[in-house]
Amino acid sequence: MKKNKILTLLSIFGMFFVLACNNTATMVNNHNDHHSAGKFMPGEDNELNGNAYVLADDKSMDTVQASTDAYNARDWDAMKALYTDDFVENSAENMTDYFDNQVESLNMNIYAMLPVQLEEDDWTRVLTWATEDRTFQNGSKERHELFEIYYIDEEGKLGGWNQWNRVDPDPEFTTHGLSEGGKFFGRGESEYSGRPLVFSNRGEVEILEKFFADYNNMDGEAVAGYFADEWTFKAATGGTSQRTSEGMKSVFDNLDSVTWTPFSMVPLKIKDTDPGSGVTVYSTEKRVNKDGTVWEKDLVELFFFDLDGKIDGVEQYTRDLE
Repeated sequence: MKKNKILTLLSIFGMFFVLACNNTATMVNNHNDHHSAGKFMPGEDNELNGNAYVLADDKSMDTVQASTDAYNARDWDAMKALYTDDFVENSAENMTDYFDNQVESLNMNIYAMLPVQLEEDDWTRVLTWATEDRTFQNGSKERHELFEIYYIDEEGKLGGWNQWNRVDPDPEFTTHGLSEGGKFFGRGESEYSGRPLVFSNRGEVEILEKFFADYNNMDGEAVAGYFADEWTFKAATGGTSQRTSEGMKSVFDNLDSVTWTPFSMVPLKIKDTDPGSGVTVYSTEKRVNKDGTVWEKDLVELFFFDLDGKIDGVEQYTRDLE
């Protein structure tokens, strides 16, 4: 009886062993069936369009790590030896200035790498995920979560990289500045109350720079073009008036000269709202009237831009020059 039980157990064990081996072989074979994956889709004009990716040689990861070690040491000479001549020529000035005059310390820690190649392409792409801490010579600091793609040519030289990042907002790690902050409260009840402010990017600063230049040239026709057909002016002396762009054409009729000098412009909008924005401008303005009197003030002004990019409101605050 014992002998039969032992034989039975051995038979069952053998069957499971064979099945396990077969399953393992099937898994391996299924894995090996996938020699390539993914798809490159920049458009039909690119000769590599539609090609798949394959895994590349692990030695490319060593090249990226060596570059990262040199970067952390702020050693441009060590980095140069790893990069193509074109990259070195185009990046030398910026990299040396960054290492010597801007940052105090760098610590990029790569925690994942994946080397791949496009079929029919000689370049290797190394995808990396990393955390980087930067401390600057001015005392500020920042932490970035990074995704980067490094490009390595057929000779094993790095040709550069693309970078995507997320700034860690924790003030323990980042004091360099964030893309959003503050809080909008609104007057009375507002559906936007409590939302943060973000920088607006519809070219408001460039528009105001041109506006200031045309204003100083006393070009009423050009100045009128920056304003909406109807706009609101809240004067520093109090009161609110409705004005027109047409009326701006005669704004210099009683002036002999003007000098309006900005020293700060901050374009902001409330997060997750329409593109309407406001720009806070700090400046000094001097107006010499034709009767010889002079008006000269430090100014804080809010320029409000409508959806068409025209100035539809101005609020002005003044202070006598010391």
